[in-house]
Amino acid sequence: MISLTQQVNAVRLDTHKSDTFEQNDLVLDNSGAVLSGSRDALIRRLVPTRDFCPDESYIFSLLVNIRTFISPHELMQKIVQYCMFAQNADSHNFAKEGRGRMFAHILRLCSEWATNIPYDFKTEYMRTRLNELLRLCAVDKTYQQKTTDLQATLRSSLNKLDRYEKAVANLQKALSENTNLPEQSDSMTGLFLMCNDAKIVAQQLTHIEMERFSMVGVDEIVQSLASDPLSEIGRHSKNKEGTISSISFYIEWFNRLSAFAAIEVLKQTKKRNRVAVFEFMIDIAKECCEIGNFNSMMAIVAGLSLPAVSRLKKTWCRVEKAKLEILQHQLDPSGNFLSYRATIKAAQWRADSARGNQQKIVIPFFVLLLKDLFLIYHGHPRILPNAHLNFMAFNQLAEQLRDVIQWKSTICTFEKNPQVLQYLLITAVSGEKDSMLMSFECEPPESSSERDQHKKLKGGK
Repeated sequence: MISLTQQVNAVRLDTHKSDTFEQNDLVLDNSGAVLSGSRDALIRRLVPTRDFCPDESYIFSLLVNIRTFISPHELMQKIVQYCMFAQNADSHNFAKEGRGRMFAHILRLCSEWATNIPYDFKTEYMRTRLNELLRLCAVDKTYQQKTTDLQATLRSSLNKLDRYEKAVANLQKALSENTNLPEQSDSMTGLFLMCNDAKIVAQQLTHIEMERFSMVGVDEIVQSLASDPLSEIGRHSKNKEGTISSISFYIEWFNRLSAFAAIEVLKQTKKRNRVAVFEFMIDIAKECCEIGNFNSMMAIVAGLSLPAVSRLKKTWCRVEKAKLEILQHQLDPSGNFLSYRATIKAAQWRADSARGNQQKIVIPFFVLLLKDLFLIYHGHPRILPNAHLNFMAFNQLAEQLRDVIQWKSTICTFEKNPQVLQYLLITAVSGEKDSMLMSFECEPPESSSERDQHKKLKGGK
């Protein structure tokens, strides 16, 4: 199999008939698609003129990838300078027809940037520069209205981010203040008592997932892939403003939901109640799968597989075998999660042909998505031996990120249940030690190793 580097080198030799190349060259294939180029050459190709505008695929691929080589601020500065130069280079650009064509091309670039990577414009500098670009060729009220509409869309995205970050801070404060440990009970307690409809709970989980997933920017994903080792991607990291990153917060939610699923079972001291809650949790995971909410599904499955739950043999033996098979099938990591990948592929096909928003929902298993993106990012050299940037590698990553943008833009239209949402969001969960102690209360230790473990846990209280 020919590598990306070999393909680029082969086309380069066919194109230039030489082993030496100018650093500002672009290497194209026979169809004119960019394969590689110097940083500045790739940026210059991004700049719209009266007679040229790169396609949306090129614009997005370069904007999302080039940030690991030049900051968005520096890139914007270059684009403004190049656009001003291009406009002043030809007198035809000042005629109404020429200005109109150039504005349409500039608007295309700005729309792709502000719509798909809006968090680049959190600073006043970037918003001011964007306005400068859009004012270059705005010749009449029609163009001015298009500019106004784009600016309004961008403000809406940034205001939504601001509200989300404030809500995250408030939620984290509420969780930190909720120091009460979960309590066990002989009578049925917890979520099952509040709402025993698995579909409704799955819908509420989907609301939470979509809120968190939709706020993860592709810019943040790319920076995480570039700077963090695979095992620590996005974990416990903060953004430049000092608040928790959207990736970290989303991963924390997955861990919390896993702990929540386990605790809901462990709260029940009576076996029949544990069995009922266990099967209820599997039903919720199944409903999440039906919706296309695979992150919640995997979190619940992971929670029911934690040691504190998996050791409950007397409980497991009472669980309906068909439900156990569902759990084991979704959890199966063989073939690099082959079963899960087949299921999410089917969900994508459904979403592509669906008319209603509820059938368009695809929420991937987020940690596995990051792993896949990490392997794509590091699977091929992003800088080639001649110092060109590997645009073929850029395109591979951008293609996957396009799917992410489509998934997280879906609107969740399920009816909200405030009581269930509140319970899911702020109910206290416990750590591994307290969960194991609850587990031993449910079913006493049997083996000598379990008895030793129980003794150590009680001694460390």
